[in-house]
Parts: sequence; structure tokens; C-alpha cells
Amino acid sequence: MWKRVVAFLIILFFVLLSDAVLSDWVPGYLQNVLGSPLKMGLMMALSSVVGFVMDLIFPQLLRESGVRKLAGGALVGALVFLFTMLSSTWWSYALIIALGMAAWGIYYELDSFMTQQFVAGVAPSNERSSVWGVVGVVRNLAYFLGPIVGSYVVVYGDIMVVLGAASILFLAYLLFLVIRLPRPSEISHYDHPLDIKQEVRYWIVLGKRVWPILMTSFVVGLIDATFWTSGTVLTDRLSEKSHLGGWFLSAYMFPFLFAGLFVARWGVDEGKKKWAARFLLVGASSLMLVGFVKSVFLLLLVVAVAGLFIAMAFPLIDSVYTDLVARARKGRKHIMGMSSATFSLAYVIGPILSGFISGKLGEEMTFSMIGLGVGLVAIVLLVVTPKKLKLPQDEIQSWK
Repeated sequence: MWKRVVAFLIILFFVLLSDAVLSDWVPGYLQNVLGSPLKMGLMMALSSVVGFVMDLIFPQLLRESGVRKLAGGALVGALVFLFTMLSSTWWSYALIIALGMAAWGIYYELDSFMTQQFVAGVAPSNERSSVWGVVGVVRNLAYFLGPIVGSYVVVYGDIMVVLGAASILFLAYLLFLVIRLPRPSEISHYDHPLDIKQEVRYWIVLGKRVWPILMTSFVVGLIDATFWTSGTVLTDRLSEKSHLGGWFLSAYMFPFLFAGLFVARWGVDEGKKKWAARFLLVGASSLMLVGFVKSVFLLLLVVAVAGLFIAMAFPLIDSVYTDLVARARKGRKHIMGMSSATFSLAYVIGPILSGFISGKLGEEMTFSMIGLGVGLVAIVLLVVTPKKLKLPQDEIQSWK
């Protein structure tokens, strides 16, 4: 099993590295082309909206698709995105860019779905947690290196960024041809149709009980979205002042490589919701300093501290969701869907909010304002979050 997993993860690393390079480049490029941080945020949000819709559609539309078919679909989405971005370097029409951003949202979701199907088809149930842990390390490494690679490539022009990312991506997908992928018959499929209206009703019932953890994951996602929109623009601007400035986004991502190990060794069994809120408060407090620190070196240090505590909050939030899933029994798939939708919603609102603030106050103060808002939310969560989130078990067991 592990030989196939390692081969897949090598390929996945290059796929994610390509995406990380583009994720670092696209916001700054859009802001220059569209002429406004808010317009950039709206365009970035379009990709997340499409991804959110695909989250609802793909589990039913593609439930019998194999990994190779999903990889092919992702490649088509990537081709459309790359072609539109390349075209926009000559013809900067908003419609072309919007088409590309929609294709990016589809490509990203297909890529995520492909990874889920691979793990489901290759790893036995008792090994899946370990496999997902390694996937997380590979993902974080790619998104740590992506901005660094992008900062070196972008000096050769926007076209070279697109062509460079395309080359990495095509190499990765060509490698799919030489490894054995799980067949559709090896994958467990979910055969129950999705009633979106009914699903929303379930989310409302559950949301009334578990809203503290939903709010925690939402504001963490909001910070993450801010870094991958306004943060990339700030990285480009700082890199023009100092070679250290190009490390702004990577300074945030670096703690994600090892923070999960700290939490795992710590072994928190109780009070995970409160600890996540405490970490969030410290991380948000660090972000508030971004608008006032003038030294690039100190700025990187402040961002790394913020990234460390936010990265430590992530596994605690995931652990709380896992506990809820285990207790919910028939409601487990609804909690999983709700948690995914909450983070997706943060990536819809985050780019728009950060783009609006950046247009008024600048990128540095955007982080200070987001940090202030998240810090206030964290304080409220520390006060009102109960020791245990109680689920409506009797009602849940009557659900289909």
C-alpha cells in the first residue's frame, strides 16, 4: 500500500506546488489588471463560490468515477484556467478572467475529490488517518514552497509564471500514467441522493447546537483566506523592498509543517474548543501588529508567531469535528458537509472583506483589522462556549 501512496504523494506534491505558485501570483495579478483590491476579492470569491457549489454536486455526479477519470477532469479544468490566465496577459477582459476563476474552482474541487477517492481505494480503514496525516504534510510543504518559487519566477514576467506552473502540472499528470491507480470497483460509493433543501434544514438544527465550533472554524478560514489574497499582494510589494519580503506568506505557512506534531505530542483530551479559541486569540493578537511593524524581519517574526498559533488551532478544530461525527451516528455526513461548507464560506467572504479593507486602508492594516475582529470573536467564544456541545440525538436518529 505505502509504495502506491508514496508514488501518488510525489505526484500530488507537484500538483499542489503548481497550484501554490498560481495561488501566490493570481491575487496580485488580478489587482493590477482590475485596478482595485475589492474587484480582486470579488473575482477570487467567484472561484470559491463555484467550488462551494461543486461540493454539493460532485459527490452525486461523480460518485462512480475512478481516480484516473477524476484526474482527467481536473486536467481539463486546469487547462481552461491556465489558457484563460495566459490569454488575459494579452486581453485583460473581465469575462475571460471570470471564466478562468470558475474553471479554477472546478479544477481544485476535482483535485480534492480525486485525492479522497485515491485514499479510499488504496488505504484500509485502519490506515486512513495515517495516510491523511502524510497528505497534510505534503500539502503544507507545497504551499510553503509555492510562494518562494513564485517570487523567483515572477521577475521574468506574468507569462512565465503561468507557463512554469503549467509545466509542473503537466509533468505531474503525465506521471499518473505510470502508477497503478485504484479502479472504481475498489472504491466505496455513497449511493443516497442529496436533497439540498433537506440538507440545509439539518444544518440549521445542528448549527444551533454546535455554532461555537462553526464560528471558530469560520474565523480561522477567514484568516487563511486573507493571507492567500491580500497576503500575496503584500508579499509581492515587500519583495520589491527587501529580499526577505518575499517570505511573508511562507513565514505564515512554515509553522503548519510542524505545529500539528506539537498538538499530537501534547495529546489534548479535554477543553479542545477553549484551547482552539485561546490559540486563535494569540494568533489574532499577533496579526494586529502587522499594520504597525516597519521592519521586514520583525514583520516576518510576527507573522510566523501568528501562523504558529493558528496552525495549532487547526488540528484541535478537526478533532472537535471528529468527536461530533463519532457521536452523531446518522448525522455524521451532515456534520462533515457543514464543516466543509463553513470553511468554503470563509473563502467566499474572506477575499471580498480583505479586498474592501485593503482598498481603504492598505494591506498591512487589513491584517490588523482582521486580527482585531477575530480577536473579539475569540474572546466571546472563550466566554460562551460550553464544556460539551450537546447534539439532538433523538431527532438525529429519525433522519434518513
